[in-house]
Amino acid sequence: MISVAKNLSLVLVAVLLALVLAEGVLRLAVPRYEYAAASVHERDAGRLIVRSPGTRYSRPHPDSGARHPVIHNNLALHQHRDLEPRKPLGETRIGVFGDSFTENVRVAAPHAFSEVLDFLLNRASRRPVEVLNFGVDGYATDQAWLYYESAEAARDLDVVLYVFAANDVRGLYENALLQFGQDGKLERLPAPDVAWWIPLLSRLHITYLALDVRARLAGSGTGDDFYDPIEARVVEQMRDERDIRTRDAVSDAIATDFKQGVVSPRSREWVNLLQHLVHRWQADVEARGGRFYVVLLPRPKEGLAEPIFAGVPVINLWREFEARGWSQEPWRFARDPHWNELGNARTATLLYERLARDLNLDALPADPALAEWYGVFDAGDALAGRIVPAPPAADRAAELRARYLPLEAPGGDDL
Repeated sequence: MISVAKNLSLVLVAVLLALVLAEGVLRLAVPRYEYAAASVHERDAGRLIVRSPGTRYSRPHPDSGARHPVIHNNLALHQHRDLEPRKPLGETRIGVFGDSFTENVRVAAPHAFSEVLDFLLNRASRRPVEVLNFGVDGYATDQAWLYYESAEAARDLDVVLYVFAANDVRGLYENALLQFGQDGKLERLPAPDVAWWIPLLSRLHITYLALDVRARLAGSGTGDDFYDPIEARVVEQMRDERDIRTRDAVSDAIATDFKQGVVSPRSREWVNLLQHLVHRWQADVEARGGRFYVVLLPRPKEGLAEPIFAGVPVINLWREFEARGWSQEPWRFARDPHWNELGNARTATLLYERLARDLNLDALPADPALAEWYGVFDAGDALAGRIVPAPPAADRAAELRARYLPLEAPGGDDL
């Protein structure tokens, strides 16, 4: 009996050591799992995916495969520069909220539209401008609004841009964070109980390897990069009921409605919730003396949703792209549905033109500035033939790098 217990103990120790070794190897050899493991799922924050300040890892470009650093600054925002929590005197602050299209971890930091927009606005404004990127991959409207409500840096915003994606409405249903009570008032739903081992598993890379293997065996996709670990949302899958609602009949019906550009009885409840949150958000921003905009992605399912946002200033990128002949350009990655460097550049240009007009800034043309920007921050093939880079003098290039990439090592990717 003692011998059996001893052998069993040795087996358990061997298994434990093997798991520890596998975890170490994964952290070194498969950095893509870091994206999911570094996302903190806070129960008390309403099951939000919460970024941690000062985190850094690297991620491959969807098309080229070249790795770029992804850093979350002192405010846990995906910007490679630290920012003051409170707005300095005399500064204009713009906050951008949304999901993966906003957070933009798939491109190098200088190619995110929020940084390009920051550059363009500072060039046109007589007072300093700071654009803060509050985007978080996977967020729906409820999570973006709750982030706005809770983030200290969101208190002093002069402009709020909410980038709407059609799946945000489906997310309202799937997240089950908010609902209207019997009295018609908005209610916060409690989070389900959490087993003690869930937070631990959510931090381990080997957990995402197991989910990856399961997805492959289930035939969810092919190739080395079809599976994005954050989509597994391991904490939600194992701890609460969101996975039951994800892609069920109601969720699919909502998605179908938005593909068709309609609001039917099956999606009306969640559209009503969307409208309530957006108007409440707008009212709060305007009560503080700011401006609020909804930005619609340059796709039909978002562009056709503009009537939903009646009474709210809307920047309809779909219609703007169509009007300028940009809709047929390859503004998305070839191997990923998100916008690439070109899509970000086009979006930054349109947002700059609208905000410059509304904020009474000097309406300087964007093209010369973009030529300078991409002369410093090379976008590779994405902008070829569309924006001709014009590298500035060495001191000007150093100035731009010092402002936008101070958290990166001098050689670029320090990860």
